[in-house]
This record gives sequence, C-alpha cells and structure tokens, in this order.
Amino acid sequence: MSVCTLVAALLEAVFLALVTQSILAVAAGDDSFTLVADRSFTVTSAVITAAILLAVRFVLLLGAVRVHSGLFETLLVRLRSRLGSDYLAASWPAQSRFQRGLLQQLVMQMPASIVSLAYQLIAALTGGIALIALLVVAFLIEPLTALIVFAIVVLLASGLLPIRRAVRRRAAEALNDQMILAAKVSELADLSLEVNAMNVSNEALEGLDALVRSEARTQRRMGFHRDLVNPVYTTLAFASIAVAIVILRELGTGDLQATGSVLLIMLRSLGYGQQLQHGASALAQVAPALRVLDEQQSDLSANPRIRGSRSIDGFDTLRLHNVSFGYDDSPPALNQVSLEVERGDLVGIVGPSGSGKTTLVHLVLGLRAPSVGAITVDAHPITEIAADSWARLVAYVPQETRLLDGSIADNVRFLRSGISDSDVDRALAAAGLRVDVERFPHGSATPVGAAGRELSGGQKQRLAIARALVSQPSLLVLDEPTSSLDNESDEAIVETLRRLRGLVAVLVVSHRDSTLAACDRVILVEAGRVSTVR
Repeated sequence: MSVCTLVAALLEAVFLALVTQSILAVAAGDDSFTLVADRSFTVTSAVITAAILLAVRFVLLLGAVRVHSGLFETLLVRLRSRLGSDYLAASWPAQSRFQRGLLQQLVMQMPASIVSLAYQLIAALTGGIALIALLVVAFLIEPLTALIVFAIVVLLASGLLPIRRAVRRRAAEALNDQMILAAKVSELADLSLEVNAMNVSNEALEGLDALVRSEARTQRRMGFHRDLVNPVYTTLAFASIAVAIVILRELGTGDLQATGSVLLIMLRSLGYGQQLQHGASALAQVAPALRVLDEQQSDLSANPRIRGSRSIDGFDTLRLHNVSFGYDDSPPALNQVSLEVERGDLVGIVGPSGSGKTTLVHLVLGLRAPSVGAITVDAHPITEIAADSWARLVAYVPQETRLLDGSIADNVRFLRSGISDSDVDRALAAAGLRVDVERFPHGSATPVGAAGRELSGGQKQRLAIARALVSQPSLLVLDEPTSSLDNESDEAIVETLRRLRGLVAVLVVSHRDSTLAACDRVILVEAGRVSTVR
C-alpha cells in the first residue's frame, strides 16, 4: 500500500507541475515549456501525459484502498480473537483480577478504537509518503522554494505538539471515566432484581447519571483539544503560504513557471501534512487505551493456566498435604490444611463467611495452586494432571447459578461435545428437574431466556446440578446447592446426593441441616484451619 501511495504521489506531483506550467504557457502565448533538466513539453503533449498520469494514479489508489479495507478487517478479527483467547487461556487468578466491565471494553471497544487509530496512522503514513514525494519533485523543479516549504512543514508540526500533549492527557482521563462507567453499568445489570425489589431505581439512576455526565465532560474536553488541531493547522498553513510568498519576493526568482508549480505543489502538500497531524492526534487520543490494553494483555499472557500432561480416567483418593494459601500480602486464607477424600465419600463443609471455604474449593478444582504444601490425586500431584483430563473428572456447582442464553439442553451440555439427548435426560432426572422440564411446551429444547429469567431460582439451581452430573464426574463439588431451593426441591437434591454416595466423591459446602445430615462426615473451616466436627 505504501508503494502504491508513493508512486501515486509522485505521479500527482508531476501531474500538478505539468498542468500548472501548461496553464502558464497558454497564458503567456507559448506552445511549449521546460519542466526540469531541459525536458521540454508542448502544451498538447503535456495535457496527454497528465491525463495518462491521472489514470495510472487512480488505478494505484484503487489498489491501495483494497489493501486498506482488508487490513482493518484482519486487524479487528485478530485483536478480538487474541484478547479472547488470552483471557480464556489465562489462570483463574489472572482472570479474577479483571475489573468489572473491563473485559467487555477490552474485547469490544478498545479493538475498535485501535482499528480507528490504525486508519488514521495509515492515512498519516500515506500522507507522509505523498508529502515526501511532492517535496522531492518540488526540489527538482525549484530547490529554494522546496526548502522553504519543508521548513514550514517542520514548524507546523512542532507548533502543534502542546495540543497533542493535551489530547493525550484528556484521553487518559476519558478512558478512566469510561472504565468507571462500564463497571457501574455492569453492576446495575447484575443487581437489577435487587434494585427493583428495594425500589431504589431513582437513586441508582442518579448515581448512573452523575457518572454519565462526568464521562461526557471528559469526552468533551478531549474532543475540544482534538478538534482544535485542524483549525490551528489550517490557519498556520494558510499564513505560511503568505510568508512563503513574501520570502520568495525578497529573495527574488526569475522562473515564474517553476515557482508557480512549486507553490501549487505546496498547497497540495499542506493537505498531506494535515493527514500527518490527524494521525499524531489520533495516536495521542488512543495512547491511554493502548497502554491499558498492553498491560492487561501482558498480565494475561504472563499468567497462563499451567497444568501437566498426565491423563487419568478416574481416581480413588484426593489428598491435601499441609496446604496453605494466601492472597498477596494478606494473612493466609488457609493454613496447614490436611484433608483426604475417598471415592464414594460424601463430605460436608461448613464455616463462617470468610473462613476459607471458597479458597478450599478453588484449590480442589485446580483453579489456584497452594502457596505451601501439595494436592495429590492417587499420589500424583494435581499439577501433573492435564487440565482437560481433570475437567472431565471434576464438576462444580456454584452458589450463584449463571446460565447460557439457550435451551435447557444447551445449558446441561454447557459447550461440551459428545453429550447425547439421553445423557441430558439422565442428568435432569438425577437433579430432580425432569418432571419440571416435561411440563414445558418444548421440553429440554425450551429456551431459558436471558440470564435464565424463564426459570425459577430452584429450577436454575437444579439445572446447574444437572450440568455438573451429565459428565458423570469422579468428584462433585457443590457450593450451597440447596440455599435457594424450597423444601421439596431440597429433598430431591439431598436424595440425589445420597444416590451418589459410594459412586463419586462429593464435597458440598452447605449450612442446611438436611444437606449436612446426608453427609458421611462434616468438616469445619474456621480462620483458615480445618477440623472434623462429625
């Protein structure tokens, strides 16, 4: 594309010189003129040559435009795909560090901003190439005038530096306000039920409006400095033409045709110089987003999800050996924990909020690694087991159920291939949900709606359990699985747990007596330590 632009600009410069000198020759009553290095043209041959140059230039620019459009599509796809893959390939600690709403900005808004920046930078690149080509041709025609033009371009570029610095500062402020606003919007979406139930919509709107107004003000300030570049540049550019004419008059020149050609090239070069200024302003505007994007992507790529290569089909014993874990500089969330779970065990976990139950679950799931100690599976360190192999053997039911925007069957399968309709029916039955599903008009093909709004809280929780059971895991980890269920649904889940006894290892975090009564033993997690209470 640069080559096409360079050749097209050279052709344009020669075209302008031919047209200008042809007009001046006709005005002077001459039939011919000399362009450069005693190269003579008749007016007729000059016009024909100019027409040919114009046609070739058009073809070259068409080729550049085609490359240009394809480049942006490729750039957008690669940026978004790479960000998505880096996020999904990163470790859970790296993912959990993401601010609320930041992932959406990284994948959706920032790549679009960068593609827009690329558009401006490529325009600046092509403008710079064209500017150089024009100056080269101008120098060959009239060196003195060309040097004056070059000096003016340099002065214009340096004169706009303070404005570009202001654009960069304002852009950083605007990006920070955008991230705060995105986090608030995401928060309100998550809390929409509570906001309506507590009738605080007006208060929520007031807080949101304040952030919207603040973000709009920073955008306006950034836009003012960004848009200031164009009028300042054009004013300085037109003033520079007048200065150049004065300088040329004082220095004197005897070749009116050459000077006229160079001045016309100078006028055209100012447009290309404007493209350079727009590119510099765009870079200043998007630079803060580039910095954030680079920092987040570097953090993700530097913290990949690392697991071993050992493949296993099942296991009999899961052991935690003197395991400790702490978050950054905080006191240990778990301290010297030892625990053994055999195949078929049904183990209940209790403890106050903040005692380390969630950390223990994350360690067992392989989402975090112990700071001290080891976790073994049939004497094999869990870090040696391949992630896909461990995922087939371990299933997790979180306390807060989140569903895909699809059918009931889609949510049971949860993006996993090789799960048949009969597997889905079996899992629904095991979770005590098949009777409910049969009452729906489309059975398991019934859409659950956005965020599972078509299902009750208990139905969503049992659907999450069905999702976990469909893979026939060796270890099932449940975090308060019956906390949002009515007594009838709770009894169905407890019965499911009883049926699993002796078949798979089950760890269930719960505070409901009915659930804990079904467990073989109950362990207490308190202040980071584990003890058996029953």
